[in-house]
Amino acid sequence: MQFLLLLRQAPRQLAFGALHSFGSSFGQTFLVALFVPFISASLGLNETEFANIYAGITIGSALCLPVVGRWIDKVDILSYSLATMALLALGCVMISLAGNVWMLIAALFVLRLAGQGLMTHVSMTGIARYFTKHRGRALAVASFGFPLAEAILPATLLGLIAAFGWRYTYAGSAVFIIIVLVPVAFLLIRRDQKFRAVPTRSSKTAAKQASDSARPTDTTTDSTPDQSSPTDPEHPRLFRSLYVWFCMPMLAAPPLIMTALFFHQGAISTHKGIELGWFAAGFTVFAVTSVLGAFGSGPLIDKHSARSLFPWHLIPMMAGIIVLAISHQPFVILIYMGLVGITVGFATTLRTAIIPELVPLDEIGAVRSTLTAVMVLASAMGPAIYGWMFAADISIEVMLTATLIAMAVISVLSWLSERPGFYVPPGISPQDSH
Repeated sequence: MQFLLLLRQAPRQLAFGALHSFGSSFGQTFLVALFVPFISASLGLNETEFANIYAGITIGSALCLPVVGRWIDKVDILSYSLATMALLALGCVMISLAGNVWMLIAALFVLRLAGQGLMTHVSMTGIARYFTKHRGRALAVASFGFPLAEAILPATLLGLIAAFGWRYTYAGSAVFIIIVLVPVAFLLIRRDQKFRAVPTRSSKTAAKQASDSARPTDTTTDSTPDQSSPTDPEHPRLFRSLYVWFCMPMLAAPPLIMTALFFHQGAISTHKGIELGWFAAGFTVFAVTSVLGAFGSGPLIDKHSARSLFPWHLIPMMAGIIVLAISHQPFVILIYMGLVGITVGFATTLRTAIIPELVPLDEIGAVRSTLTAVMVLASAMGPAIYGWMFAADISIEVMLTATLIAMAVISVLSWLSERPGFYVPPGISPQDSH
């Protein structure tokens, strides 16, 4: 009922968030991967060469994200949104015209930065900044665009590739972005000055938000931030605190491990004697449970705060890896993928919801873009790390056991970071924040 009430109260803002999470798919790996065989054949690349190019592009775009991403704190979010969509459309056009490897590299860089990076950034930052009372639920609704795109776009684009070819399909994607996504984004929030407004620096506001997050029973927070002038000393810098360094491995773990295990699913299926089709079926389960995880995490975040839940969200993934490690039965793939999906759903909401509990509104974009860059770098490193272990003839069981131990250690570190003294939100005394 709370989700329905939220949708009735702020349908345009939530639709704006979901629109951008949906639109990010044009630069996401799951969609780009559909074009890889056709692009490789057209440009004379083999699978390894394309994979190396793609990994390098992913790392490069991640390094640029903190620089570009922080501008969302300084400009009208609608202007930032329209510029991001224009950049995404440009990337689609560039890849459709790519006639050599260098043009492909430039096109993929623009696609990855605008799609995976900035479109997601607009969605999550805008929602996290606007909603304070029901932030967890709002982020869950906005993130629904991700599984919706995963369900609709692959089959649609494969049909278009079969009918018109990959170049026209990517060019058509640019047209879709310009004539559908851009006007819809404009119409949704063009009159909503509160949502569009650049947040002003206010340590007092940050203290109020952090206090609300630290006290789950307080439900008096307004749905829009206070824009009062600063009266308190400037907040402590998040990246100078022990808290963020103890939590950083927890942020990096899901993308690193998930990407690595998904990338090497062929080797896992061969080792266990399980047909690869079970993994294909598992992705359907994964999509469903990730949605359930995201929507389930929303009310829990609103009740208990993201900080209190954060140290525990790897538990479903750990349980899934245990199941995968101890059994060779085909059906365990579905259980494993379902449990991983729950953690991914939780992580999607948690990793944005936790930021407004730590910093003022005017720094959400800068902090989120930096943390997102860390996660993107982790996802790029994951397949390589596990590939080295495969090359060293380390067994699947040993790899998974090492993964579980590492996840347990970083979960404990994240829990320890909540002990007094690691980080105190701006304007809150240690006694109030714990």
